[in-house]
Amino acid sequence: MIFSIVIPAYNEEGSVADILRRSLAAAQKIKGAGLGVSEVEVLLVNDGSSDKTEAIAREFKDAAVISHPRNRGYGAAIKTGFSRARGDLLGFLDADGTCDPDFFVPLIELCLRENLDVAVGSRLHSGARMPLVRVIGNRLFRALVNAVGSSSATDVASGMRVLRKSSLPRLNPLPDGLDFTPAMSVRALLDPRLRLKEIPMPYEERVGESKLSVVQDGLRFLRIILETSMTYRPRFFFGLAALAFAALGLWGLAASWGGPASPLLYYLRNGRLENWMIFRCVFVSWCLSSAAFLAAFGWTTQSLVRAVNEEDFRPRSGVFVALAAASLALGLFLSRRMLASYLSSGTIPTNYWIFIVAGTLFALISIEFLAFAVLERVAFLLRERTRRSP
Repeated sequence: MIFSIVIPAYNEEGSVADILRRSLAAAQKIKGAGLGVSEVEVLLVNDGSSDKTEAIAREFKDAAVISHPRNRGYGAAIKTGFSRARGDLLGFLDADGTCDPDFFVPLIELCLRENLDVAVGSRLHSGARMPLVRVIGNRLFRALVNAVGSSSATDVASGMRVLRKSSLPRLNPLPDGLDFTPAMSVRALLDPRLRLKEIPMPYEERVGESKLSVVQDGLRFLRIILETSMTYRPRFFFGLAALAFAALGLWGLAASWGGPASPLLYYLRNGRLENWMIFRCVFVSWCLSSAAFLAAFGWTTQSLVRAVNEEDFRPRSGVFVALAAASLALGLFLSRRMLASYLSSGTIPTNYWIFIVAGTLFALISIEFLAFAVLERVAFLLRERTRRSP
């Protein structure tokens, strides 16, 4: 088995010699660790450095040096290394001296023992020497990823990992920038066909100035985490949005701002609503309709994601049809006095406007549920047709 170590480097003249020396020494330890690794190759990818990084790296004849003519990004450098690597297992670590190449031994052992796709060295522990602001940021990213994926990851942006080359197609596409590692973590944690585990690793202060911008790259990390999560767990995000709209609608219905009583309490006491409440009720209607739409949209989109990823899922179109029927029945029930008045006299009293609003609300929700029932059924049938295709 061949193990490839990829080292992305951009203007790291102060640390590149040390990291290459330590990586080449670690190669001998990896081969002698009884892991079944017969060959270790070290590839340094010079990502368009403007200092002496490339010249220093080329002094190490046992390491392959690949150069980008211009700076393309941290993730792009790693992907270039992967494309040139011959290893069955791929490892990468930063060139800034923060990671210990010897730690590839326990990472490889973990990957093989647990049959993992990705093994990660976690920096977030009491012995790691990471700046406080980055600790806080990484903990926030970790909390977000774990909330979406129901996982227990501790370090979603670690720059030292071992992965199987055969798993790359499932992990792709990955970005070219510093958000490469959080994107990989999110994909590995959310894809049910991939397995990721971590172990704590030693982590030191970097040599030289960090390329990471806390604000700019932090926002980029947040964006890639949210975007990647949306491709696997859209129901989580749209479900949260639906809950927010539902809460806002119920608050508008029950709160007493703008008048002596809330619309709900006033109606329960008097059996009618005043005309000044019409705008409040339209607002509540909009919120509840949006909540129903987002909930159904999130559920259906989740089915589409599972169909694309060729996962098993049971269509809930029957549930949507039942909810549509119930919503339509409720709309008709709430509109009964208005309909009775119109059928008997041909007119609708002006104080019956609330029944028009309520009836329209539940009629719209009924149509929304029916549309999503059809869409989810189509997703299921397309998935089944794809499975049966030769």
